Amino acid sequence: MARHTSRNFTPFKLGDKVWLEATHLHFPNRFRKLSPKREGPFTIEQVLSPLNYRLTLPKAWRIHPVFHASLLTPFAETDSHGPSFTQPPPDLIDGHEEFKIAAIVSHSGNGKQRKYLIKWKGYPSSANEWLKEADFENAPEILNNYKTLHFL
Repeated sequence: MARHTSRNFTPFKLGDKVWLEATHLHFPNRFRKLSPKREGPFTIEQVLSPLNYRLTLPKAWRIHPVFHASLLTPFAETDSHGPSFTQPPPDLIDGHEEFKIAAIVSHSGNGKQRKYLIKWKGYPSSANEWLKEADFENAPEILNNYKTLHFL
């Protein structure tokens, strides 16, 4: 917080990329000790005041998207470590975008109401998404492997 109260603090601008401190974020199926200290980078969608910002968050996160500047850190891409979080373009199948599933992380619900938490290949864990069983048309083998492994 001291870094934002000093005279050197420059407010963020619309469209800036920032890291979000993950100290107060609670995700299911994640151990706090093993969780990343920061999530992102996220884009600033709206500047509400010099200290409050609305971020563009993943739809799977069901949290309020407005954060204080003390929870945000500017995102800086360095050349020495290479580009950060370069996301691969989706495959085009019959003119539709298709993303590759890296793994099924978890599941929730029973029977027809069951949903699966998907980790997308080449994307950070902040982009994980809940999908229904009907959405696995192009990747039935991944779903079947998960079901046999977890006795579903």
